[in-house]
Amino acid sequence: MVYHPDENESDLYCFEPERFLVPPMEGILRRLFGVRWGLILVSTPEHVDRHEILDFLANFALQQNYYSEFSAELGVFEDLEVEQRRLRTLDDVLEEASEVISEAEKKANEFDISPVNFSRNSDLVFIENLTSENMPDAVGQAMGGRLAVAGITADGSFPALGSFLKLLGSPHLVAASLMGIIGLNSVAKNCPHCIVRIEIQPTEMEYLLLGQEPDVLVAYEGKGCEKCSHTGTHGRILIHEGLEVGERVRSGIRDGMPLRQLRILAKNEGMRTLLDAAWDLVDAGQASLEEVSRIADMTDPESDIPLDLE
Repeated sequence: MVYHPDENESDLYCFEPERFLVPPMEGILRRLFGVRWGLILVSTPEHVDRHEILDFLANFALQQNYYSEFSAELGVFEDLEVEQRRLRTLDDVLEEASEVISEAEKKANEFDISPVNFSRNSDLVFIENLTSENMPDAVGQAMGGRLAVAGITADGSFPALGSFLKLLGSPHLVAASLMGIIGLNSVAKNCPHCIVRIEIQPTEMEYLLLGQEPDVLVAYEGKGCEKCSHTGTHGRILIHEGLEVGERVRSGIRDGMPLRQLRILAKNEGMRTLLDAAWDLVDAGQASLEEVSRIADMTDPESDIPLDLE
């Protein structure tokens, strides 16, 4: 999947399954899909198209033989590469319903099927975009013994959790239904033609938000050249994180624990965050400290303090 927002080469990115499906994410996906009921959120910012990501997750579930039937909103699974006979989409539901509904009933609008009303015979439900309209049905499916995978627009797992809490309005219901969150974002890639080494001394607050021990930080960044149109970057890299809602996090959600404390709790239990993924790219010389600070600020669910590392 390649993103072309304004045909600007600096904004291009690819969804790379081989980068996504590595430890610990592979184990997280196996555990989340192995639960067989509940709700999994797939969080992406607005500029990331989650269509291909949901397709990938559907393929993953099929290849693991976790599920035999699917129900999906229109257009989510156009490019599945596995055997199609095991996939039952909403198109199938609509077609089957149309065969048994009389023309008179259709004209009278006495029978209504919409993307909100998913098939009740499916083991797994995919929802490309969770909204206030389809949210009750998604949670109903999750609490009714099926697994619902729903896309939501947010910069990371904990901002997504905050949005879901506001959308549902019940910490107890969120705690009961939510199994996990898969969060994705993108990081600008350093231009390989103008990369230089830099050193900075962050403030104490910046160390805290960046998740680093006090020390001089050494990294690389692009200074800008003709090949990158003087931006210092060339393309983007998708990064990801996986939040598994265990008993301690679930209790924290139910008790109204602040989102930042929930993130610290999950981190202490071994969660690798988007910030960790961004630091890996810095260590590899592929991303700048500016990108790390951007990810730190965007994914902090309760921070309104922008980082300034210049």
